[in-house]
Amino acid sequence: MIDTIDLTFNLQSILDILGLLQGITLGILLLILNYRHFRSTYFLGLFLLLFSLKLAIFIPKGLNIDQLYPELFLLPFNFSWLLFPIFFIYTQKVSIFSDQKIKYWLLYPGILSIALQLIIYFLPYSTKLVIAQSFWHELVFTILGISYSWVIGIWNLKLLNQHRTEVQNTFSFLENKVLLWVRIFLIYSLSTSVLIHILYYVSPDNYYFKILFSIFDLIAIYWIAVNGVIQQNVLSILAKKESGIPSQYTFAMENDQRKIVNEKDLKTLMEEIDSYMKTTEAFLLSELTIIDLAEKLNIHPKKISTSINKILHQNFNSYVNQLRIKKAETLLKDQSSNYFSIEGISKEVGFHSKSAFYEAFKKVTGTTPNKYKERNSE
Repeated sequence: MIDTIDLTFNLQSILDILGLLQGITLGILLLILNYRHFRSTYFLGLFLLLFSLKLAIFIPKGLNIDQLYPELFLLPFNFSWLLFPIFFIYTQKVSIFSDQKIKYWLLYPGILSIALQLIIYFLPYSTKLVIAQSFWHELVFTILGISYSWVIGIWNLKLLNQHRTEVQNTFSFLENKVLLWVRIFLIYSLSTSVLIHILYYVSPDNYYFKILFSIFDLIAIYWIAVNGVIQQNVLSILAKKESGIPSQYTFAMENDQRKIVNEKDLKTLMEEIDSYMKTTEAFLLSELTIIDLAEKLNIHPKKISTSINKILHQNFNSYVNQLRIKKAETLLKDQSSNYFSIEGISKEVGFHSKSAFYEAFKKVTGTTPNKYKERNSE
């Protein structure tokens, strides 16, 4: 019979089992439901599946049944070489860089790692025991695997920084486009990975820390699945707009992009952009993109972006929001607009949400819309 199990072991094992079942269920659902329509979500489903399966390594030991069932020893679920590369590919597929060559080669070390684990797994138990206690096993599957994952994770954060810059230079509405949840998860994963390995060497028997991380993993699995369902491919949002650029001047726009323009040309262009935006009030369009502006002005989007960046030292999103806030200031001062609520004004000037309006308003004016209205109504 199995000896009485310590409560900390029970709690940790229960949490790991819940995480395993939840991750497998949500991962398979993402794989099945979204494979045909959103191929990028396929990789997120695969990530969730592997992320949860790795918990199966700790469950037998937590329940004290690993020695009774030798077949549970060294399960081939150490995905340290594979998890971060899969998440990197998912990130690239939903980012604005999804049209670039996908870096599938990042998966090769992980695939090799799994093949090696499978070979070891089917060896006799006594042989596996010797291998598990050897230095090279720890070197390959722990030290080098974790180091590789950290490198890929940091590279992924760099990709997200570049993505955020491009998105801010392209869209006036950023919600579900900057991949903030991806950044948060990566920072969480990298931080906990470092902390877990520090604690492993400092206090390997502290199961309260393990329980805490098991809770965090349980939350992370559900959080990833929810955000993954909501998340769209950012570049695909521009597909229809880009396909709508008249073919008769597409080539001219491409040639125009290659020209190196001086500051005087950029200032002239910026005056043209500013005049068009203020005259037509195109910024009131909540889904306005730089592609829309390029179509109207017959100028390459990259050149418009360069003009705003170099002359105003802003990105496209900040520039549009500044125009919207100036319009909001006018409405807040206008006595005839008193019947408008703050939320109504935010929608009137092109914002999707009240919170986004408040954030942009305070950034531009230094105060809140309510305080601004009170000050100007006295």
